Amino acid sequence: MRNLVCTLAGVMLAVGSAVAANLAQQEALPVPGDRYAMAARVDEVLAAARTEAEVQPAAVASDGEFLRRASLDLTGVVPRVSRVREFLTDENPAKRMDLVAELLDSPRYATHMATTWRNRIVPAEVEQANMRESLALEKWLRTRFAKNLRYDNIVGGLLATGGDELGPALYFRANDLAPEKLAASTSELFLGVKLECAQCHDHPFADWKQRDFWGLAAFFARVEGSDTMQMQADFRIRDRDSGEVTLPDSDEVVPPKFLGGDEVPDGRRQSRRVQLTIWMTERDNRLFSRAAVNWAWTHLFGEPLVTAVDLPREQQSAVHADLLDELANYFVATKFDFKNLWLVLASTDAYQLSSDHPQSSSTDPLDPQLFAHMLPKPLTPEQLYDSLVLLSPRSTSLNTQAMGDELQEDPLRAEFVRRMRTPAGSPVDFQAGTLQALLLMNGNTTTEITSDEQGRLLTALTAPYMRSGQQVETLFLATLARQPDSNERNLAEQMLEETANDEQRTEALSDLLWALVNSTEFAFRR
Repeated sequence: MRNLVCTLAGVMLAVGSAVAANLAQQEALPVPGDRYAMAARVDEVLAAARTEAEVQPAAVASDGEFLRRASLDLTGVVPRVSRVREFLTDENPAKRMDLVAELLDSPRYATHMATTWRNRIVPAEVEQANMRESLALEKWLRTRFAKNLRYDNIVGGLLATGGDELGPALYFRANDLAPEKLAASTSELFLGVKLECAQCHDHPFADWKQRDFWGLAAFFARVEGSDTMQMQADFRIRDRDSGEVTLPDSDEVVPPKFLGGDEVPDGRRQSRRVQLTIWMTERDNRLFSRAAVNWAWTHLFGEPLVTAVDLPREQQSAVHADLLDELANYFVATKFDFKNLWLVLASTDAYQLSSDHPQSSSTDPLDPQLFAHMLPKPLTPEQLYDSLVLLSPRSTSLNTQAMGDELQEDPLRAEFVRRMRTPAGSPVDFQAGTLQALLLMNGNTTTEITSDEQGRLLTALTAPYMRSGQQVETLFLATLARQPDSNERNLAEQMLEETANDEQRTEALSDLLWALVNSTEFAFRR
């Protein structure tokens, strides 16, 4: 029986992303107002670039592939099997856009965005050492994403946090309250500018000078923690009345200065930090809006439109730079509405392309900047854990932390995420090693989910009215959001039919579920 399981797993690995049948191109459906026009403009620009490069786009993704993709991108988990069945049989031509709107209205959207942004804001080692504040920051972010608060207001609230904001204070603690660290982090996260190289000397590849770096750092020179800094529960942020930065190896004081702008005099009513926040998030700050859109594009497509928003035009694709400008203008015009931006990007033909392409595995690979097919992305540790939990262990040891309105620490989840964490890199780079693979194959989380004694999904599959074909189909829908192909179905049903009794059959179903959750296809968003 184990041989059949291994054979089935091998077939799935070999078939890879080609297992889902491609559907015919859907008829473009208008969406209200400028949203549809913006999505159409994106496709127009990308289509022209592909035509010039003489590259044909991939076919449209199957319904199952799109459902799983959008669910993971927007809510961080695979869809429930009942939702998969409903979506695959739905004949409404607008069902994909209806799905995106449904996902954005889900509580899981806010939770996923909060987790994603917490991971961007706070390094893993700081998060683990300050768990209470990390949870407070995630809850703070979740509340704002749930309300669809304007992005400029979210960033403003984080950077201009006052004495009563426990969660956002972790961002400052994570950077040791050091002006130079806060300047480097803030410029990269919210302006898309990697300024660290200008800390010690003028930037070698951009126009930023050393004084630009320290002029930005000066805005954080007066930030300090509360007197009870050693008490995590009471750590707060405030601004002193004085404090300056100096150029390295000198006594020369550098006054606060906006990037690419003038020096800023101290205000009587506003702290330096508040003045920076106001400048950073204003409508006319092109760095701010372009950086936000470039991140959102990367989140959905796995590849940024431009590698750096501050590079000179001659050093980047003019087509993509212009498209980023148009999307940034739209983002500003729609009042920094992230949900609206997600709807635009998910409405594009580009987002609905399959991950399969004739050239994707050839010796002459596609230029990812053509966005001619969807780039597969490995699931994050949080996506893996929360998706595994959705497969419903009966025990209470794996709680549904991501589902509730309140974020509470789940020690099993925290340990799983810690052990599965890989070095930072491109979202499409698979960096998991042997230890992560062993954890997935033999760890407590996978064991509980695939156990024939604990798994609720397996308990449901052992109902007397369930036939072999139905059991196999349900497992594939629950894990991969698709039907098994003929080869997979035959192997799996043969394995079930060779069992001698109910106990062996349940064990065989457990083995099949184990093979599915350890497959490459499950570990990736396609």
